[in-house]
Amino acid sequence: MSQVNAVALDDIEAAFARLSPAVKGRMAQNARLFHPELRGAGFSVLRVVLLHSLRGPEGELTVSDIVCDTHMDKSVVSRQLKDLKAWGLIQAERSEQDARVFFVSPTEFALQRFKEIKSTTRADYLDAFASWDPSDVTELAALLTRFAEKVEEKFRA
Repeated sequence: MSQVNAVALDDIEAAFARLSPAVKGRMAQNARLFHPELRGAGFSVLRVVLLHSLRGPEGELTVSDIVCDTHMDKSVVSRQLKDLKAWGLIQAERSEQDARVFFVSPTEFALQRFKEIKSTTRADYLDAFASWDPSDVTELAALLTRFAEKVEEKFRA
């Protein structure tokens, strides 16, 4: 691989720094649309549950899966799940094979709300990318996904 240009790396870091407040603000806004007390950690947990249900792999989602996907401590995830369940956003069922294992899934209310929120978010992104060539948007998605996977890989190490 050729040597990466230091200026390009600085530009990437600057772009992420500019985007970060907007992304955090959007996530906080979306969290409040689910429940007024839902904050960042809880929204991250809920998002994993929702995405698993909508497009995830076959099979049940466990608390351990959520811990792995969110990179949060199990106690933090458990606390968030307790609140999400109390607010009617998730269901947690004990495994019949292993009483220590809980399977987590979203409620119908949470799924419907997520679809509504996703529709609004998608419309905003479509507007932002209106002047872009569709292949550039596809390439950006692929590159960001590849970058995120590499960062997560490093984070797990």
